Amino acid sequence: MLHVKELSIIENSMLSFPGMTRYGEQLKVTPYTGLSQKLLQRKVILLATAVITEENLFSNGLFQNVYVFYRMFEAMGFLPLMIVNKKPEPDQKIPSYMSDLRLISVEEIAKHPIPVSLYIEVGMSIDSTMRRYLKLCGAKIAKLYLGNIINIDIETPIFYPTMHFAHHVIGELDEIWVSPHYTQHAEYARALNHIDIKKPNPVVPYVWDSQILFGNGERRFEWRPSQGKETFLVLEPNISFQKCSLVPLMILESWYRTYKANNTQWNGEIVVINGERLLLVPFFKAIFNSLDIVKDGLVKMRGRTDILKLLTEFPSGMPICHQWNNEYNYMVLEYFATGYPVMHNASDWSSYGYYYPNSDIGAGAALVETIRKSHAENLGMYKGHARALMWRHSPYNPDVQREWGKIIDGI
Repeated sequence: MLHVKELSIIENSMLSFPGMTRYGEQLKVTPYTGLSQKLLQRKVILLATAVITEENLFSNGLFQNVYVFYRMFEAMGFLPLMIVNKKPEPDQKIPSYMSDLRLISVEEIAKHPIPVSLYIEVGMSIDSTMRRYLKLCGAKIAKLYLGNIINIDIETPIFYPTMHFAHHVIGELDEIWVSPHYTQHAEYARALNHIDIKKPNPVVPYVWDSQILFGNGERRFEWRPSQGKETFLVLEPNISFQKCSLVPLMILESWYRTYKANNTQWNGEIVVINGERLLLVPFFKAIFNSLDIVKDGLVKMRGRTDILKLLTEFPSGMPICHQWNNEYNYMVLEYFATGYPVMHNASDWSSYGYYYPNSDIGAGAALVETIRKSHAENLGMYKGHARALMWRHSPYNPDVQREWGKIIDGI
């Protein structure tokens, strides 16, 4: 029989066992609390946006950006408000999980001013006069660029001479922020907006959350092994060199030539979304028609389709992505979150999924076979890695919130 003293020794020694969790223990994960205050004392952050609806939510990543920022600032202890040109119309369908968003129109805040700590523009802009008015309400004005603005500003006048859209509204900006994958445009953005180019430029943490993709639990997507025809998916917008289907097509062409040389017939298809626009260009068609995958009738050039329809139609699809100067991409994270075997060339995510460097067609072609032969077998490990990557960029990750808190507190 063990004596009380001996039991005490054993219990104390058990506390040091690797991996041992004692009853009542709690993980030391705490939220950012630098601004924890009562509701009416919370600092107001305005986020410029159009009304977010079911129809436009997946048409432009900026709407998702704004919503994720809203939820993050809310969790951090701020009081976020979305400032819109006008309130939603009765016939506009708002996602159910967005029904509690605080909206204020430009007209309302002009008539009934409120104290504002920070006003942030992400894609959407208001005129400089209204920015000046918000400064009188106490706001600092920040512009967050989440796009390749210098590339857009070079390409548009060259290739679309008659196009005009309010890409830049100059004046009354205090801060220019950029995402980590757009730091190459920071100096240009400052110069364009009349801000000293020598001024330190905050690089804000990248954030993403799966709530929008899964509709707060109302939708379910999960990759499953193919039971018949294999399908490779290419979902690039094909509107510039930054996100184009050409390299993914050449990767599949290289793989197919090797596969075909072994006298093996492939029972599959290659679906290129938004590929119809490429076929309108004779120069591209000359390249396209020279490919064996095209001659053998394996490529389907489709119109524009959002990610929800794509995941529903192709539950066993194998996506191939390619980007240039767009290191982080919501689409890649959406594939990760659903278990799809995404091949990508985002170097900062090289440890996740199926990575090939730059535009290395040979490395990509080798990965095609890796995906076909082993993804189903390694799906559990793949999902675990995907969860780790999503937590790294989560708006609820305390480390992400602390970094954002430092930037906001600094201004």
